[in-house]
Amino acid sequence: MSHRTILGALSAIAVAAALGTGPAAAADPFVVKIGSFTPPRSTFLLEITIPWLRKIEQDSGNTIKFQEYWGGQLIRAPAKQFEGMMNGIQDAAQILPSYTQALFPQFSVFSLPFIFRGAGAAEGAFAAWKLHEQGLLGGLDRVYVTAVYTNDNSGLHFNREIKSIDEIKGLKVRVAGPEEAEVVQTLGLVPVALGTPQVPESLNRGVIQGALVGWSAINQFRITPLVKTHVDIPLGVRSFFQGINKSVFDKLPEKGKQAIAKNSGLELSMQYGRFYENDGGRMRKDPKDRTIVTPSRAEMDALHAKFKPQHDKWVKETPNGAKVMKALQDILAGLRGST
Repeated sequence: MSHRTILGALSAIAVAAALGTGPAAAADPFVVKIGSFTPPRSTFLLEITIPWLRKIEQDSGNTIKFQEYWGGQLIRAPAKQFEGMMNGIQDAAQILPSYTQALFPQFSVFSLPFIFRGAGAAEGAFAAWKLHEQGLLGGLDRVYVTAVYTNDNSGLHFNREIKSIDEIKGLKVRVAGPEEAEVVQTLGLVPVALGTPQVPESLNRGVIQGALVGWSAINQFRITPLVKTHVDIPLGVRSFFQGINKSVFDKLPEKGKQAIAKNSGLELSMQYGRFYENDGGRMRKDPKDRTIVTPSRAEMDALHAKFKPQHDKWVKETPNGAKVMKALQDILAGLRGST
């Protein structure tokens, strides 16, 4: 082969590579935008979500790449996260259904008090994924679901000293949705609908005097410095789902789809559940200089009975409510019987 022929061949290869053709070119990864209103330094993002993203990228052979937008960079309002995922502002997200309960009515079962034991998140995550597997959590037909989970049982967290639950009546308390509003009304409180990121400023300005929120969330959203008293009653967990717009998922390279399917499901849901179980439990055990008010056994029994009408109303008014409640009870009975 002549010197001129060799140079010509090398030049052709170089041009082909520059133009994205020929064997030297590699396809660009499919970019998936994932977002959340959760603060970017949240522990569960750093310990679970972000490592999960990197694992999927690796398992896909780098055929997909996630661009991360935490802390509301794309969509600040918690209630707009699902809408933004559906209209293409973000492709994937962690959604809190209670902000848009009309779209996800069955998810509100998790907000009912006195269902989940302990911190509530481990049981909640297991039950949430199992209900999803059974097709009993509506509103997800346009989503490829990677996890369904809950955080820990809500407590009431106040910006003032409180000695007993008798002292909380009439106080304004933040809630996330209609079911939570009914919970606080049953306790004689005044519900105020707010996103979790709004709680610190609202407490500081006196717009509210307390918040119904999971114990694990009060550090994530910097609520803790404003709290003086916690009231520890199992007032329901908040459910979440993590998913990808199905129209986006369907366009992914096959290796990307396989990687997501391999790394999604019950185990991922339980990773989130165990995190919230442990984090919520730790907050209860070590309140620092804050006071925890825990009702007596007799008071708890009376409160449990007080919330039964709300349970009955939920079953009656929620589409497929009786079936969902029965399935949830069966799942928890089986779980508790095996532990």
